[in-house]
Amino acid sequence: MTALVVVPLSSALLWLGWRSVDLLEQRSVEHRMATLEAAVSNFLSGGLRSIVSVGMTLAAQPSFAASAGEAADNERRRQLVDLLDRHPAVEAAFVGYDDGRFLYAGRLSLLSIAQREEFGAPDGEAIIVRSVEAGPGTRPETWWFVLPGGGTTPPRVHPTSFDPRQRPWYIDATNRKAPTLTEPYRFAWADEVGISAGIPLRGGVLGFDFSLDTLDELITQYKITPNAIVMASPGSPGALIGSEPCRPADPDCFRQDALARQALGRLLVEASGTGGRADRNVTLDGRDYRLLVRSMPALLGRTFMIGVAVPDEELSAASKVLLQRAAAIAAGALAIAALAVLGVSLLMSRAVRRIAQRTERIRNLDFSDPVPVSSSITELRQLSDSVENMRRGLQIFGRYVSKDLVAQILRSPEDSGIGGEQRELTVMFTDVEGFSFISESIDPKLLTSRLSRYFEVLGTAITNHRGMIDKYIGDGIMAFWNAPAPDPDHVVNAVRAALEAAEASRRLESKWRDRGRPGFRTRFGLHTGPAVVGNVGARERINYTLVGAVANQASRLEGLNKIYGTEVLASGEVHDRARSRFVWRHVDRVVAVGTSGVLELWQPLGPAPDEGHDAFLEAWEKGKDSYRGRRFAYAARHFERALALKPGDGPCKVFIERCRGFAEHGAPADWDGVWHPDRK
Repeated sequence: MTALVVVPLSSALLWLGWRSVDLLEQRSVEHRMATLEAAVSNFLSGGLRSIVSVGMTLAAQPSFAASAGEAADNERRRQLVDLLDRHPAVEAAFVGYDDGRFLYAGRLSLLSIAQREEFGAPDGEAIIVRSVEAGPGTRPETWWFVLPGGGTTPPRVHPTSFDPRQRPWYIDATNRKAPTLTEPYRFAWADEVGISAGIPLRGGVLGFDFSLDTLDELITQYKITPNAIVMASPGSPGALIGSEPCRPADPDCFRQDALARQALGRLLVEASGTGGRADRNVTLDGRDYRLLVRSMPALLGRTFMIGVAVPDEELSAASKVLLQRAAAIAAGALAIAALAVLGVSLLMSRAVRRIAQRTERIRNLDFSDPVPVSSSITELRQLSDSVENMRRGLQIFGRYVSKDLVAQILRSPEDSGIGGEQRELTVMFTDVEGFSFISESIDPKLLTSRLSRYFEVLGTAITNHRGMIDKYIGDGIMAFWNAPAPDPDHVVNAVRAALEAAEASRRLESKWRDRGRPGFRTRFGLHTGPAVVGNVGARERINYTLVGAVANQASRLEGLNKIYGTEVLASGEVHDRARSRFVWRHVDRVVAVGTSGVLELWQPLGPAPDEGHDAFLEAWEKGKDSYRGRRFAYAARHFERALALKPGDGPCKVFIERCRGFAEHGAPADWDGVWHPDRK
């Protein structure tokens, strides 16, 4: 009887599974295509655009203006060489002027062996620096090499007819009067095909070379299946970049690889003239392929196309495996169902087993099963009611004490006495800005209700990231990580909890303000360090808490948010343990009131990687460098640029005011960049 029911049901489920897997496979192709588009787009927009932004910054500097003359050439060459060191994707950086003068810095990887011998290039890594004098016709060209250690080779001179004004990057940028990307072309001084970015400046053009080999390697990494083909067109039908072909000697290599590449290339050319999107199924020498082409957003006047050719049989390979597994599962389900029929007679043992399972869940502080066990046997029903009453009592008790702490006590009752152990902890302090004023203007019952909602929102963020709430201090919370249960990632979890709690607090504040109610703006302080954690108190009443200076430091960091207008401040110890997991801003070095040690202030801006903060952090770091170097007027300008990128930023306002004061009145003679706040 069971087989008569289960076999048709399993067959129907297998058919539905096949249909679902087929649809999921199609969606998987679209998803992988979107991933490829995003990867190439990130390379273009994140890589090229950021470098173009750096170029626009250089172009705006007085030293690159044509009016600066040859006297500024050394500074220009130095900045071009420094740019190559900072941006590995750039193969060469150069600047040409209307009078024919040209300065160039490029990597040796662009030179062939013959060119290396011609120019006398040294072994290993080096940067070639070239200068062409102004004027028409043949002119002197001087070149030398900058070695990795900073040294240079003797300059050499030979005649050249190279004229930057005749190069594509110069012509395109001059005609557009805006930053532009060239079509792929062969570089003048290298046996490489690539694209160049041109940025117009006063009396000339600043340019960068990018080799297409970089994009070639990128798209090879995003092949959808082993025999899939990925191709890209950087805006020109004749310039196609493709993933590496499979080797014919490889037994898994399909012989239709070359035919598929030709078909995909034709579709890329065709799609470029019909809206930049195509989806086609073709048969090549007996094997079916699916061809997809997508167009990416234009970048600096240039549109890139991405195409993929995928063998249909590789698309369905995963489907076949899933169907085989589904069939095996269906057979297993049939066997289990037959055994289940035999267990129907064991009603009593099943009820006892259910009660035992509920009791085990309760022992593990899992109260997610509120349904009592029903039974026709009176004793089992009474036992089930007793277990349910115990579950309710422990669930209520769990609201007053951390579940982790209760679990530890249940596992080791002998450890529940007074005492503790030294352990590294991460501590968080929170506080509501202006809470005293808010509490005076709200009815106590309403204030209590809103505080409860506020603590629920923040407490959820803390406990979701393995934090333990030690106590509620008025409107504030003290929480810590790495106790009672060890947490090797406690610093990262604490920072995540602070960022999530800050976001939740902002959402709650916005919701209340929309309803005409005053909101709670929360400040957070994070510090990590050694402390003694354990049971503190009398024999009849104890509290699981910590004792140590780490809590005082976290409280001071929370208070320093008032000075800088920030929400979350962490110590240098927290930053050092979690620097690679988040995007950080170094705010300041201070000596807090009542202390003598220097405290490093860091602000987490979000999880890493996040390129959205790059421009802001670049302006901020330039401001800090000028500030530490006592160049306060320059520092103020950089901070003002950072404030324009992030309006309302508290630390920018603080440093702008501080720099203006120092610029007007001068810094103390013994000033070392450490700030001494005069208030908590």
